[in-house]
Amino acid sequence: MSHSQSNLYLSDRVVINVSGERYETLESTLSRYPNTLLGCPTKRSQYFDHKQKEYFFNRNRQVFDAILFYYQSYGRLVKPDLISDDIFMDEIRFFEIQSDFVTAREKLETSLSGNPHSARSQPQNQLQRQIWILFTYAGSSFWARILGVWSVTVIVMSVVIPCIESLEYDFHESVGTMRSVLEGNTYAVLESGCYIWFTFELCVRFASAPKKTQFFRQPLNIIDFITVVSYYLVLLIEGSRSGSLSAMRVARILRVLRIFKLSRYSSGMRILLFTFLTSLKELTMFLIFLLISVLLSSSAAYYAEYGEPKSNFTSIPATFWWSVGTVTTLGYGDHYPQTLAGKLVGGALSIIGVLILALPVFLFVTNFKKVLGTHFSLVNDDDDGTDQEDFRRHRLGIRRLNFS
Repeated sequence: MSHSQSNLYLSDRVVINVSGERYETLESTLSRYPNTLLGCPTKRSQYFDHKQKEYFFNRNRQVFDAILFYYQSYGRLVKPDLISDDIFMDEIRFFEIQSDFVTAREKLETSLSGNPHSARSQPQNQLQRQIWILFTYAGSSFWARILGVWSVTVIVMSVVIPCIESLEYDFHESVGTMRSVLEGNTYAVLESGCYIWFTFELCVRFASAPKKTQFFRQPLNIIDFITVVSYYLVLLIEGSRSGSLSAMRVARILRVLRIFKLSRYSSGMRILLFTFLTSLKELTMFLIFLLISVLLSSSAAYYAEYGEPKSNFTSIPATFWWSVGTVTTLGYGDHYPQTLAGKLVGGALSIIGVLILALPVFLFVTNFKKVLGTHFSLVNDDDDGTDQEDFRRHRLGIRRLNFS
């Protein structure tokens, strides 16, 4: 290697010291992501130690291994197993790295946080911003709390009314006849009032939303839209003589989703809802295993009981109900095998069901702990930002070093 080539190679090398551990990489590797702290020479120049001829960062070394690998692997960001999410996010934000993990985490923090300032985007217009905060963050002000209490009352009322309405008649012993608990018109007026408020609330929140295109991408907004549309769909079907009874039932069932509107005002329900959303892969895996088990066990039980006159397993589809009840360890007892072979199939299916149920439970609990930990970290940040920053520094082992 010539002298000029050697100097070019040395000038392309970048030495990084992270809390006492030195890393060497190439300038061309870091420049793959010029918008990050390490990828931009101007940004990282403030951390350059001219005496040691290296960049010094008093940060977490385990996380930096993942950060350097991010540059080397063209964008693969892998969180170390022994590092918590909040520490990992602190380091990622410090080095200004964007990835799917960061985006998903920020969306989760924004959704779980009751602080309007945690949102990544807010309306530019002052009046629009005030209305958006008033209707979106129930704990942001006194009037927001009043509005939240009113909204919760209306939601509870809209859920209770159909329950009472289903008790269509009450037996009156002294007369010996059936009497109506409440007049139908009373139900209609109360329910219409609830949905007028839901419609008004949805329209106001959509009009004041900072990004209209992303408004209906949020799960809670989708639920609000479905509940409102299903109510008006029921009115249209009832007003039409040619309306389908099955369509009416589906529309009424969709209106039950309004109970999830309470999650907008309950952090516990939000945590549970986002745990389900983050566990979709695990739930899908569980459903696939359940479907395979039901198909195999139904076929085995049907042929094991074939020819038995007292058997309820008249076909493989007719055996599905028994298989689902057995694999989920419910065991209603309305259908059961008569032959020894059928009982052996049922016993084996019960054991397999326990194993299938155990598979997604651990992953679901893990996701629940992550979401719950994110929520508590946000609460701690809002309570005392200064103490939280000192606590993070203590956990990271960060100490200030003065260079003479």
